[in-house]
Amino acid sequence: MTVVTTSRKAAPNVRSLAKDLAFALGYPFFTRGKMGLHELNSIDTSFLIISTEPAGTRLQIYSDGENVADYLVANQTIEDRTGTMNTEVSVTDQSVYDVMKPYIQVTLSREKGGTMIFDGTRRRRYLLGLTPYGVPCVTPDTS
Repeated sequence: MTVVTTSRKAAPNVRSLAKDLAFALGYPFFTRGKMGLHELNSIDTSFLIISTEPAGTRLQIYSDGENVADYLVANQTIEDRTGTMNTEVSVTDQSVYDVMKPYIQVTLSREKGGTMIFDGTRRRRYLLGLTPYGVPCVTPDTS
């Protein structure tokens, strides 16, 4: 099972985003503390890290100690959720879906508002605009 964590000294808004993403995915969230990547990999071989970079918030997915997806949250909107809670994380960009699908539970959607959309706790709906960042995001070879 994948786990979600943050950078070592995460700002409250980053910690809140990570906790709500973990909630939406149904994955455990834990406070990283002083753990390095090696220690994270020993807990679980698949994990997400939400961190703050000078350019903004960063979302990284690791599998077997390798960074397999790396996105910058180019824009983030948090809305008050109305109606029923969406119990899945959806992405609206086929290339992002292709990269993430082998590692986390996402669905492809035509919903407007962001590249990644999910409902968190306390009646919040997140609309994240993701752009590739850092390491190249390559679709895994399934042949």
